[in-house]
Amino acid sequence: METDRALAPFFDGTGIVHDEKAHFREHSIEVIVPFLQRKMKEKPFKIFPIVMGDQSEEAAWAVADILIPVMTGEISLQKENGGEKLKVAVIASCDFSHYVPEDFAKKHDKDIIDRVTALDTDGFYDFIREHDSSLCGYGPVAVLTMVAKALNAKGKLLEYRTSNDERQVRGAPVVGYAAVTFTMQ
Repeated sequence: METDRALAPFFDGTGIVHDEKAHFREHSIEVIVPFLQRKMKEKPFKIFPIVMGDQSEEAAWAVADILIPVMTGEISLQKENGGEKLKVAVIASCDFSHYVPEDFAKKHDKDIIDRVTALDTDGFYDFIREHDSSLCGYGPVAVLTMVAKALNAKGKLLEYRTSNDERQVRGAPVVGYAAVTFTMQ
């Protein structure tokens, strides 16, 4: 997958660094790319992968503060070949509950998803802290809610499932998964 470096200069001097080692233990990008390749098979595209080791709200704002002006059109990015404006989408990946009873996961994850679709980043972080949630990658989800809120987008849950749904078993501890989209009003 080819990397589009048009966003890279906006990260210079921010404390957010280019580090290939960040991808060694993180697999979310390699999971997302095949879905994008299938969906976009008729349209060539590139990615600018961002891995967040620091999941804090401050780190999420550092990334969002770079992406928001791009997404709102304050900053216009051009394709590498010249004048055509670059179209940008923000995608985040995060598993929800990890290895908990299915009933707990469904309730717990619904509470989180409700905050995400409502673009309630503060409530999202409060809930994660108060309930010691086992989400991995919640920082990127927070970035996405921050960007979506700046765009006055509306969040919508497309689907929620657990690992038991895929295995067609019940009673085993589960991991929760959700697909949420944000669309402009």
